[in-house]
Amino acid sequence: MENSAATRLCLMTTAERLFAERGINAVSAREIAVAAGQRNTNAVKYHFGSPQGLVDAIFEYRMGPINARRTELIALFDRQGRTQDPYALAEAFVLPLAELLDQLRDSPSEGSWYLRFCVQAAYTVHPDVVTFALDDLGRSPWTTGLKELNTRALTLSGGTLPDRLALRRWQHFAGFATRALAERELRQSVDSHYAPGTTALYVADLVDAGVGLLTAPCRPETLALSASETPLEQIRKPGAP
Repeated sequence: MENSAATRLCLMTTAERLFAERGINAVSAREIAVAAGQRNTNAVKYHFGSPQGLVDAIFEYRMGPINARRTELIALFDRQGRTQDPYALAEAFVLPLAELLDQLRDSPSEGSWYLRFCVQAAYTVHPDVVTFALDDLGRSPWTTGLKELNTRALTLSGGTLPDRLALRRWQHFAGFATRALAERELRQSVDSHYAPGTTALYVADLVDAGVGLLTAPCRPETLALSASETPLEQIRKPGAP
C-alpha cells in the first residue's frame, strides 16, 4: 500500500509539472508514466482511471490544505466582524495560494508548478476532462471555502450591480489573482535575478489591486448593456452557485 501511495503521488506531481509547462492537451498519460519513472506505461489509467480522475486528484491533493486554510481565514475574519469586507474576501482567496507557492518553492523535493497548472486547467478544452470551473464550485468537497467566497463576492456591491456583472467581477478577480501568482511562480523558477520581495508585501499589493476589480463603480453604459442580455439564471449550469 505504501508503494502504491508513493507511486500515485509521484504520478500526480509529475503530471502537475508537465501540465503546467505544456498544457493538459499536450501531455499524454504514457508521457506522464515515463517521466515518473514507471515501467508500466498504463500506470495513470491503473491509479486514476481516466484523465479526469488524474486532474481531479491533483486538485484534491493541493486544494485540501488550501481549502482548510481558506476556511480558517473566513472564520477568523467573521470573528473580527469583517464578513462583508472586500479586503478580507480577497485576502482569503490570495493568501492560501501564496503560502503554498512559498512552501513548494522552498521544498527540496518538490518545486512549485501548481499555480501554472491552475491557469492551464482553467483555460483548457479537453474532450475527456472537465477542468476546474468557478461556476461549478459545488462539485467537490475541497472547494467549500472558495464557494463561500464566491457567494459573498456576489453581494459586495450591495445590490448596485446585476448578478451577471457581480459574478463576472468575481471571475475577473479570481483569474487576475491566480495568473499573477502563476507569473510569480514562473519567474521564481526560471529567473535567478528576480527579486519578488516578501510574500506579505506581494499579497498586500495583490489584494489591493484585486479589491479594485471587485468594487470599481459601474458605468451607466455597462449597466445598460447588461440589462439587454439574457438573464443570468437562464444561462447558469444546473447546480452552479
